[in-house]
Amino acid sequence: MFANKLMAPFAIIGAIFLGLAWKVDESYAIYFVPFLVVSALIFILSPQINWWWYTRHPQDLSPILREFLTRNSAFYRRLDAAEQRRFRGRITLFQMGTDWEPLAFPDDSLPPDIQLAIAAQAVMLTFWKPVFLFDKFEKVLIFPRPFPTPEHPYEHASELHESDGCLLFSAEQVMLAFTKPLQWYNIALHEYAKAFLLQYSAAPWPSFAEEDVWEKLQNVSNMPRLHVESVVGLAGLAALPVAIHHYFQFPEQFASVFPLEKQIFSEIFGPEKA
Repeated sequence: MFANKLMAPFAIIGAIFLGLAWKVDESYAIYFVPFLVVSALIFILSPQINWWWYTRHPQDLSPILREFLTRNSAFYRRLDAAEQRRFRGRITLFQMGTDWEPLAFPDDSLPPDIQLAIAAQAVMLTFWKPVFLFDKFEKVLIFPRPFPTPEHPYEHASELHESDGCLLFSAEQVMLAFTKPLQWYNIALHEYAKAFLLQYSAAPWPSFAEEDVWEKLQNVSNMPRLHVESVVGLAGLAALPVAIHHYFQFPEQFASVFPLEKQIFSEIFGPEKA
């Protein structure tokens, strides 16, 4: 991280003066203090320093993760080269600005492909917005497989907790949907769609309250309501986040079945890519 590189010379010089004070003359100790203070300040402010630096010097994904993203994200493939660089840069910033907490993973370490598969959904939703982070949902908890919670004491794959500002995901369902988008409903896109709705609650959202809305959504995606709710693991899901999911995952089919709603979504989410 940039803050560590910035702190290193101060820490090294401070250590030299500390060594001189210890082995040569105690009077050198006074020169150790300012370097200690500067190092401490950089350490304390390292999140802000890193964010300032990397927003101006975006980092790219590794070649392996770039190939993984290209292979599995149709949205990313539709972008031009400059937009793809911006998309990858926003992913790295989103990863940096998110508090990731893997639970029950070996060594408490989250595999980078899982983190990418989740971050890409959030970045896709806000790609055309100047503010692309979900500030009210900085914490993401990830389990290897479906999990119970106090609110839903049975196995399910995802949740959004507005009061706690966190999202919960099962990595198994995340990866199935990211690598097989035509077959599996994407729970990461679903939960971040809900977060987007909360962040842009004043937007003119379509209701998707018609009696046949789930039949139409199935016509868009070939995903019955039973599939959607079984993947998430919760019944009684609202149709609007599902519609947002289908808008991004099945753009041509969505425009055919929901032409008016497609136009509204285009105005809310930003320009389309053919």
